[in-house]
Amino acid sequence: MENIRAGLERKRLLITGCGRSGTLYSAKIWQSLGLDIRHERPVPPNGVMGADGAASWFMVADDPKPPSGPSILDYKFDVVIHQVRHPLKVIASMAQFVLQQGKRAPGYIERHVPDTKLSPEEQNHLDFKQQLILIASRYWYHWNLMAEVKADKIVRVENLNEELADLCDLVGVPYRPSALDGVPKDINARRHHVSDEPWEVTWEEIKRLDQEIYKSIKHLAATYGYPGPY
Repeated sequence: MENIRAGLERKRLLITGCGRSGTLYSAKIWQSLGLDIRHERPVPPNGVMGADGAASWFMVADDPKPPSGPSILDYKFDVVIHQVRHPLKVIASMAQFVLQQGKRAPGYIERHVPDTKLSPEEQNHLDFKQQLILIASRYWYHWNLMAEVKADKIVRVENLNEELADLCDLVGVPYRPSALDGVPKDINARRHHVSDEPWEVTWEEIKRLDQEIYKSIKHLAATYGYPGPY
């Protein structure tokens, strides 16, 4: 990715995409491979740019003041990885954790993706959980499209282990299979943040809420390699 602004600080790697797509997990893997990649969450030593880059869903948007972590407007990256995760997993987690629990992130999303905003009819006729699921569904689609524009490579987090050797070649670091051994895949699971039972979202539920966004998600998910049924 080339940023048109001059005089930007150069970093090796950015991992971005939707929130709840495993960016913290990926940051830990790259750290185990020797890179200083910080995550956007404001818990030290995170919340800042690392010496080699960052993992941040906020950096999809060209915003000077994201809710947490650095702004993409201040940096350019040698490699940008757009990390995706199965839409039903992301939508459920975004709705329950980020949209329901978050304070600044929902406004940040709506500012950059106005299509996530509910209509008056949706606000009046959908219950609160349905509203959150609908916003998260629209977010998954539009945020991933924004990430694609910046990306050098799209990677499914579910396939990260299999693709890591090629990604190391792309980034220019030695591949070590053992780097995966000490990083738990549930490092940022919902259970660490929300005491309630995890929400489950189905394709039929999204279809009932908004047939057009359902069709759009279905098509985009297929391009990423996620199989049906839909």
